[in-house]
Amino acid sequence: MAQLSRRRWLEEGLALLEEAGAEALTIESLTSRLGVTKGSFYHHFANSQDFKQRLLEFWEEEGTLRIIQWAEQEDSPPEKLARVIRASLHPPRLDVALRAWALQDEQVRVHQQRIDQQRLAYLEAVVFATRADHLYAQSLARVLYSLYVGQPAYHSPH
Repeated sequence: MAQLSRRRWLEEGLALLEEAGAEALTIESLTSRLGVTKGSFYHHFANSQDFKQRLLEFWEEEGTLRIIQWAEQEDSPPEKLARVIRASLHPPRLDVALRAWALQDEQVRVHQQRIDQQRLAYLEAVVFATRADHLYAQSLARVLYSLYVGQPAYHSPH
């Protein structure tokens, strides 16, 4: 049996969270899905709390910081904004699951709020770079982010 990396555990944790919600995110369900023993889990994580903290950090890296880094590869602010929008076009099912979890868990809520602030700050900075008007940049950033957050609530009949 090949040894799993910490990254693989975290990827599986996010997949399970997206599919079944936070209540399904247990050591037993993860080891079952991955076909390994609990010893493999404890090789990478001290306990379930450690896993949760690392999962939240991993989500922040993958779902926010990596997108910002990708956008920053562009030279012009409009192209940076276009990259962020392209990255946001797929339905954010994982974000929905994390927001639901944040309603039940203070640690997740604090993390979610920090990520929202990072995302809004980046959007605002990019919009401001295209049009040097703070009120406009703040307003458009909030509208764009609200569309992203609210996207899952819209069910198209087609």
